[in-house]
Amino acid sequence: MEPKLAKLARQLNLRNAPASALPAIIVMTDDQRLPDPRPALARLPTHSMVIFRHYNHPERARMANSIRRACRKYGHLFFVASDVALAVRVKADGIHVPDHGQKHLSRLLDLACTHNFAISASLHGLAQFNRLRPFIHRLDAVIISPVFPTKSHPGAKTMPAPTFHRLAALAAQSGCAAYALGGIRFDRLYQIKSAPVCGIAGISFAT
Repeated sequence: MEPKLAKLARQLNLRNAPASALPAIIVMTDDQRLPDPRPALARLPTHSMVIFRHYNHPERARMANSIRRACRKYGHLFFVASDVALAVRVKADGIHVPDHGQKHLSRLLDLACTHNFAISASLHGLAQFNRLRPFIHRLDAVIISPVFPTKSHPGAKTMPAPTFHRLAALAAQSGCAAYALGGIRFDRLYQIKSAPVCGIAGISFAT
C-alpha cells in the first residue's frame, strides 16, 4: 500500500489509541474486488488486520483458514464477519458485526466474550450509533462509513465531515476505537486527521 498513507494511519493510531491492541490498518476482504487477499497481506505493515467477509465463497471455511494462516505468517490480526462458529473453527482473533447482524448484537457479544474474541461493528450514522449505544462499551472498534466516494458505489451519498467527526468522538468517549472506511487515500485521510480516528479500513488501498 502507499507508504505515506500507512505512515499517517500509524500516526493517528499512536495519537488516538496508544493503549489499544488494535492496529492502524484494516483490510476488508471482498468476493469481487479482492477475491484472494493473501498476496496483498505481504505488502501490509506488520500488525495490520483482516476482516474476512467472502460471504458467498463456495469453500468459505477453507479460504478463511488459509487467510488466517497467512495473517499469522505476516503478523496480522484476523477477524471473521458474521460467523462466530467459523471464527472459533479457524481460531480467529475476533469477529466483525455488519449491519445485518446487529439485531443479534447482544447474543454475539456474549459469544465473543465466551471465546475471548475482540469485536468490531459497522457504523453508518447517528441513528445507528444510538441503537448501538447500550453496547458500545463492549465493542472494541466501530468502522464508520462511507466517509468518501468509492469506486464500488459511484454516486452514492457519503457522510458529511461533521457527522464523521461526531461519530468518531462519541466512540472515543466510550473507549471504542473508530476507523474510517470508504474511498480512503492519503489526501482524504489528511482532511479528517483532526478527528479521534484510530486508523483506516478499506479494500482499494490493499490492491
